[in-house]
Amino acid sequence: MLRSLNFLRRTALPSTLIAGCDEHITLVGGGVDYAKPWHWHDGLMLLLPCLGVLNLKHEARRDGVWVSPDRFAVVPASHPHDTSALQSDQTHVAVYLRDEAFQRIERQLGSLSRVRALIRTSAMFSVNPDIRALKALCRDETGDAIGQGAVRAHLSAALLIRCLTAIERGQPLGTGSRDSHATILIDEVKAFVAQRADQTLSIDLLSERFNVSRRHITRLFRERTGLSIGAFQQGVRLAEARRLLKTTDLPIDEVAFRVGFESGSALARALRRRDGLAPREVRARSAAMARTVAR
Repeated sequence: MLRSLNFLRRTALPSTLIAGCDEHITLVGGGVDYAKPWHWHDGLMLLLPCLGVLNLKHEARRDGVWVSPDRFAVVPASHPHDTSALQSDQTHVAVYLRDEAFQRIERQLGSLSRVRALIRTSAMFSVNPDIRALKALCRDETGDAIGQGAVRAHLSAALLIRCLTAIERGQPLGTGSRDSHATILIDEVKAFVAQRADQTLSIDLLSERFNVSRRHITRLFRERTGLSIGAFQQGVRLAEARRLLKTTDLPIDEVAFRVGFESGSALARALRRRDGLAPREVRARSAAMARTVAR
């Protein structure tokens, strides 16, 4: 399925469009269950994760490669690819560039023949501090609304130039060492579990979600964190329960329900085992401390 630059610009929400014209578009993407099944564009795509990891499949790697925030992916025009996020709050910046815009940049900066040679196939390159800063600025919505469109257009152009420079001066990255892949995997599992602390998450569900075996994900998680997945989720639940007890007047049963316990008594048992305190004692101690600080 062709997703042309014209289509992307026409259908983009104002909140996601950083800059756009017929030849060059920059968008913010991601969100809950982000996934774009096999498609292609009529321009070059630069894919830059900001938070979380994207699984990028293309003709040379149909099993996919993980693109993390320390790198960006290049997908040539007309090359079919499939992208999906591993966690619900994944965000990324995507830059699309037609050859006419590329030629205009060459007229301004000089020949980019090495860049052209390196982007004939899908590849990944390192993110440097300039690119990281520009990604953040492109997503920043706290600036003055006056002239914001012009500012974002300049930021988008700067991000594109810095990416092309990184390609010209660098070398394509491999798919990552086994160790770095494992680190990314466990970080994504932790984020996924933490976002759904109130839900019952089976090992089978995690195994299917992250495309790894039950044995591998449980072993690797314990190796990297020192905890079982269940113990990690319990810790997240209790931390959120403490926060709610200290900062709200919600009934204890309601706090328990919100963080995934079946009852207030179940929450109380878990807190006593972990901290030696009942929910009312957690709330009372927090209130006493607040009074002491206020004096």
